[in-house]
Amino acid sequence: MPQKTLEVENLNVSYFIKNRFVDAVKDLNFNLFAGEILGILGESGAGKSTVGWALMRMIDPPHRVSGRIVNRDQDVMSMSERELGEYRWRRAAMIFQTAMNSLDPVSTVGRSFRRLLLDKQIVKSGSEAQTMVGELLDMVGLTPLVADMYPFELSGGMKQRVLIAMALAARPDVLIADEPTTALDTLTQFSILNTMLDLRKSDRIGSMIFISHDLSVQAFMADRVMVMLKGRMVELGSKDDVFGKPAHPYTQFLMQSLRFSFDDTRKATGGGKQGGSGCPFAQFCAHAMERCYQEFPRTTPLSATHSVACHLYGE
Repeated sequence: MPQKTLEVENLNVSYFIKNRFVDAVKDLNFNLFAGEILGILGESGAGKSTVGWALMRMIDPPHRVSGRIVNRDQDVMSMSERELGEYRWRRAAMIFQTAMNSLDPVSTVGRSFRRLLLDKQIVKSGSEAQTMVGELLDMVGLTPLVADMYPFELSGGMKQRVLIAMALAARPDVLIADEPTTALDTLTQFSILNTMLDLRKSDRIGSMIFISHDLSVQAFMADRVMVMLKGRMVELGSKDDVFGKPAHPYTQFLMQSLRFSFDDTRKATGGGKQGGSGCPFAQFCAHAMERCYQEFPRTTPLSATHSVACHLYGE
């Protein structure tokens, strides 16, 4: 059995919006194993990005986060600020959605990169930082000359590669990539995805959580896929399980929707709206029973690699 990089137990996240709490993630349980890429798949509003933010413990009051997130036998939820500083970047790093616009516009890539390496105490000297910047840029397919360039001189794909290099600087146990190729053209997108797969073979990434609504991207990247709908995990399995033998009616619908746009899928499932204690797909499901509207089903194992949360299975 591979070593567990992360253990997530009963993760719940609620955002405080307009004087009330709105559930964004409910009762989420999963493990991330060493060396694997776990894809989190779902439409906009499913809670995918919220999971990433919660794993980094970046959701602050008045919003609510509960559950256990265990890395190296330590619960991230119980960490002090000092311990969190060690956990972020060194043990878990995240490439945020649209983060390529976050590079300092008045600083060269190299200067920003060196500042990060020194601030996080990844290196001890400026010369050591200079060497590492060149090595990391080369690792993500960029010439070391990029270090002397400003963000406005870089294409979108080049900016994203810079951010990937920064995220890998401390050799994190977990890299969380949140829609890392959004807004890039198809050729650039798959070039970056191939780079990320190549990096997986190096010692720079322990495991990866890859967040994307794009089914084709998940099929290309993931070893296992977790399907989310309106804050709930409805299916989890190997890529072959989820794409080849989808069990949950929602996952089956997603596979059929490959012929349509994802916007059409969102309209058919009510978008990302949350609420209710039953299955979030019940009102659209041809197999729905009365209990589907009243209680969310337990997760039922279908095989050693495949599980589903659906009343059609199990009892």
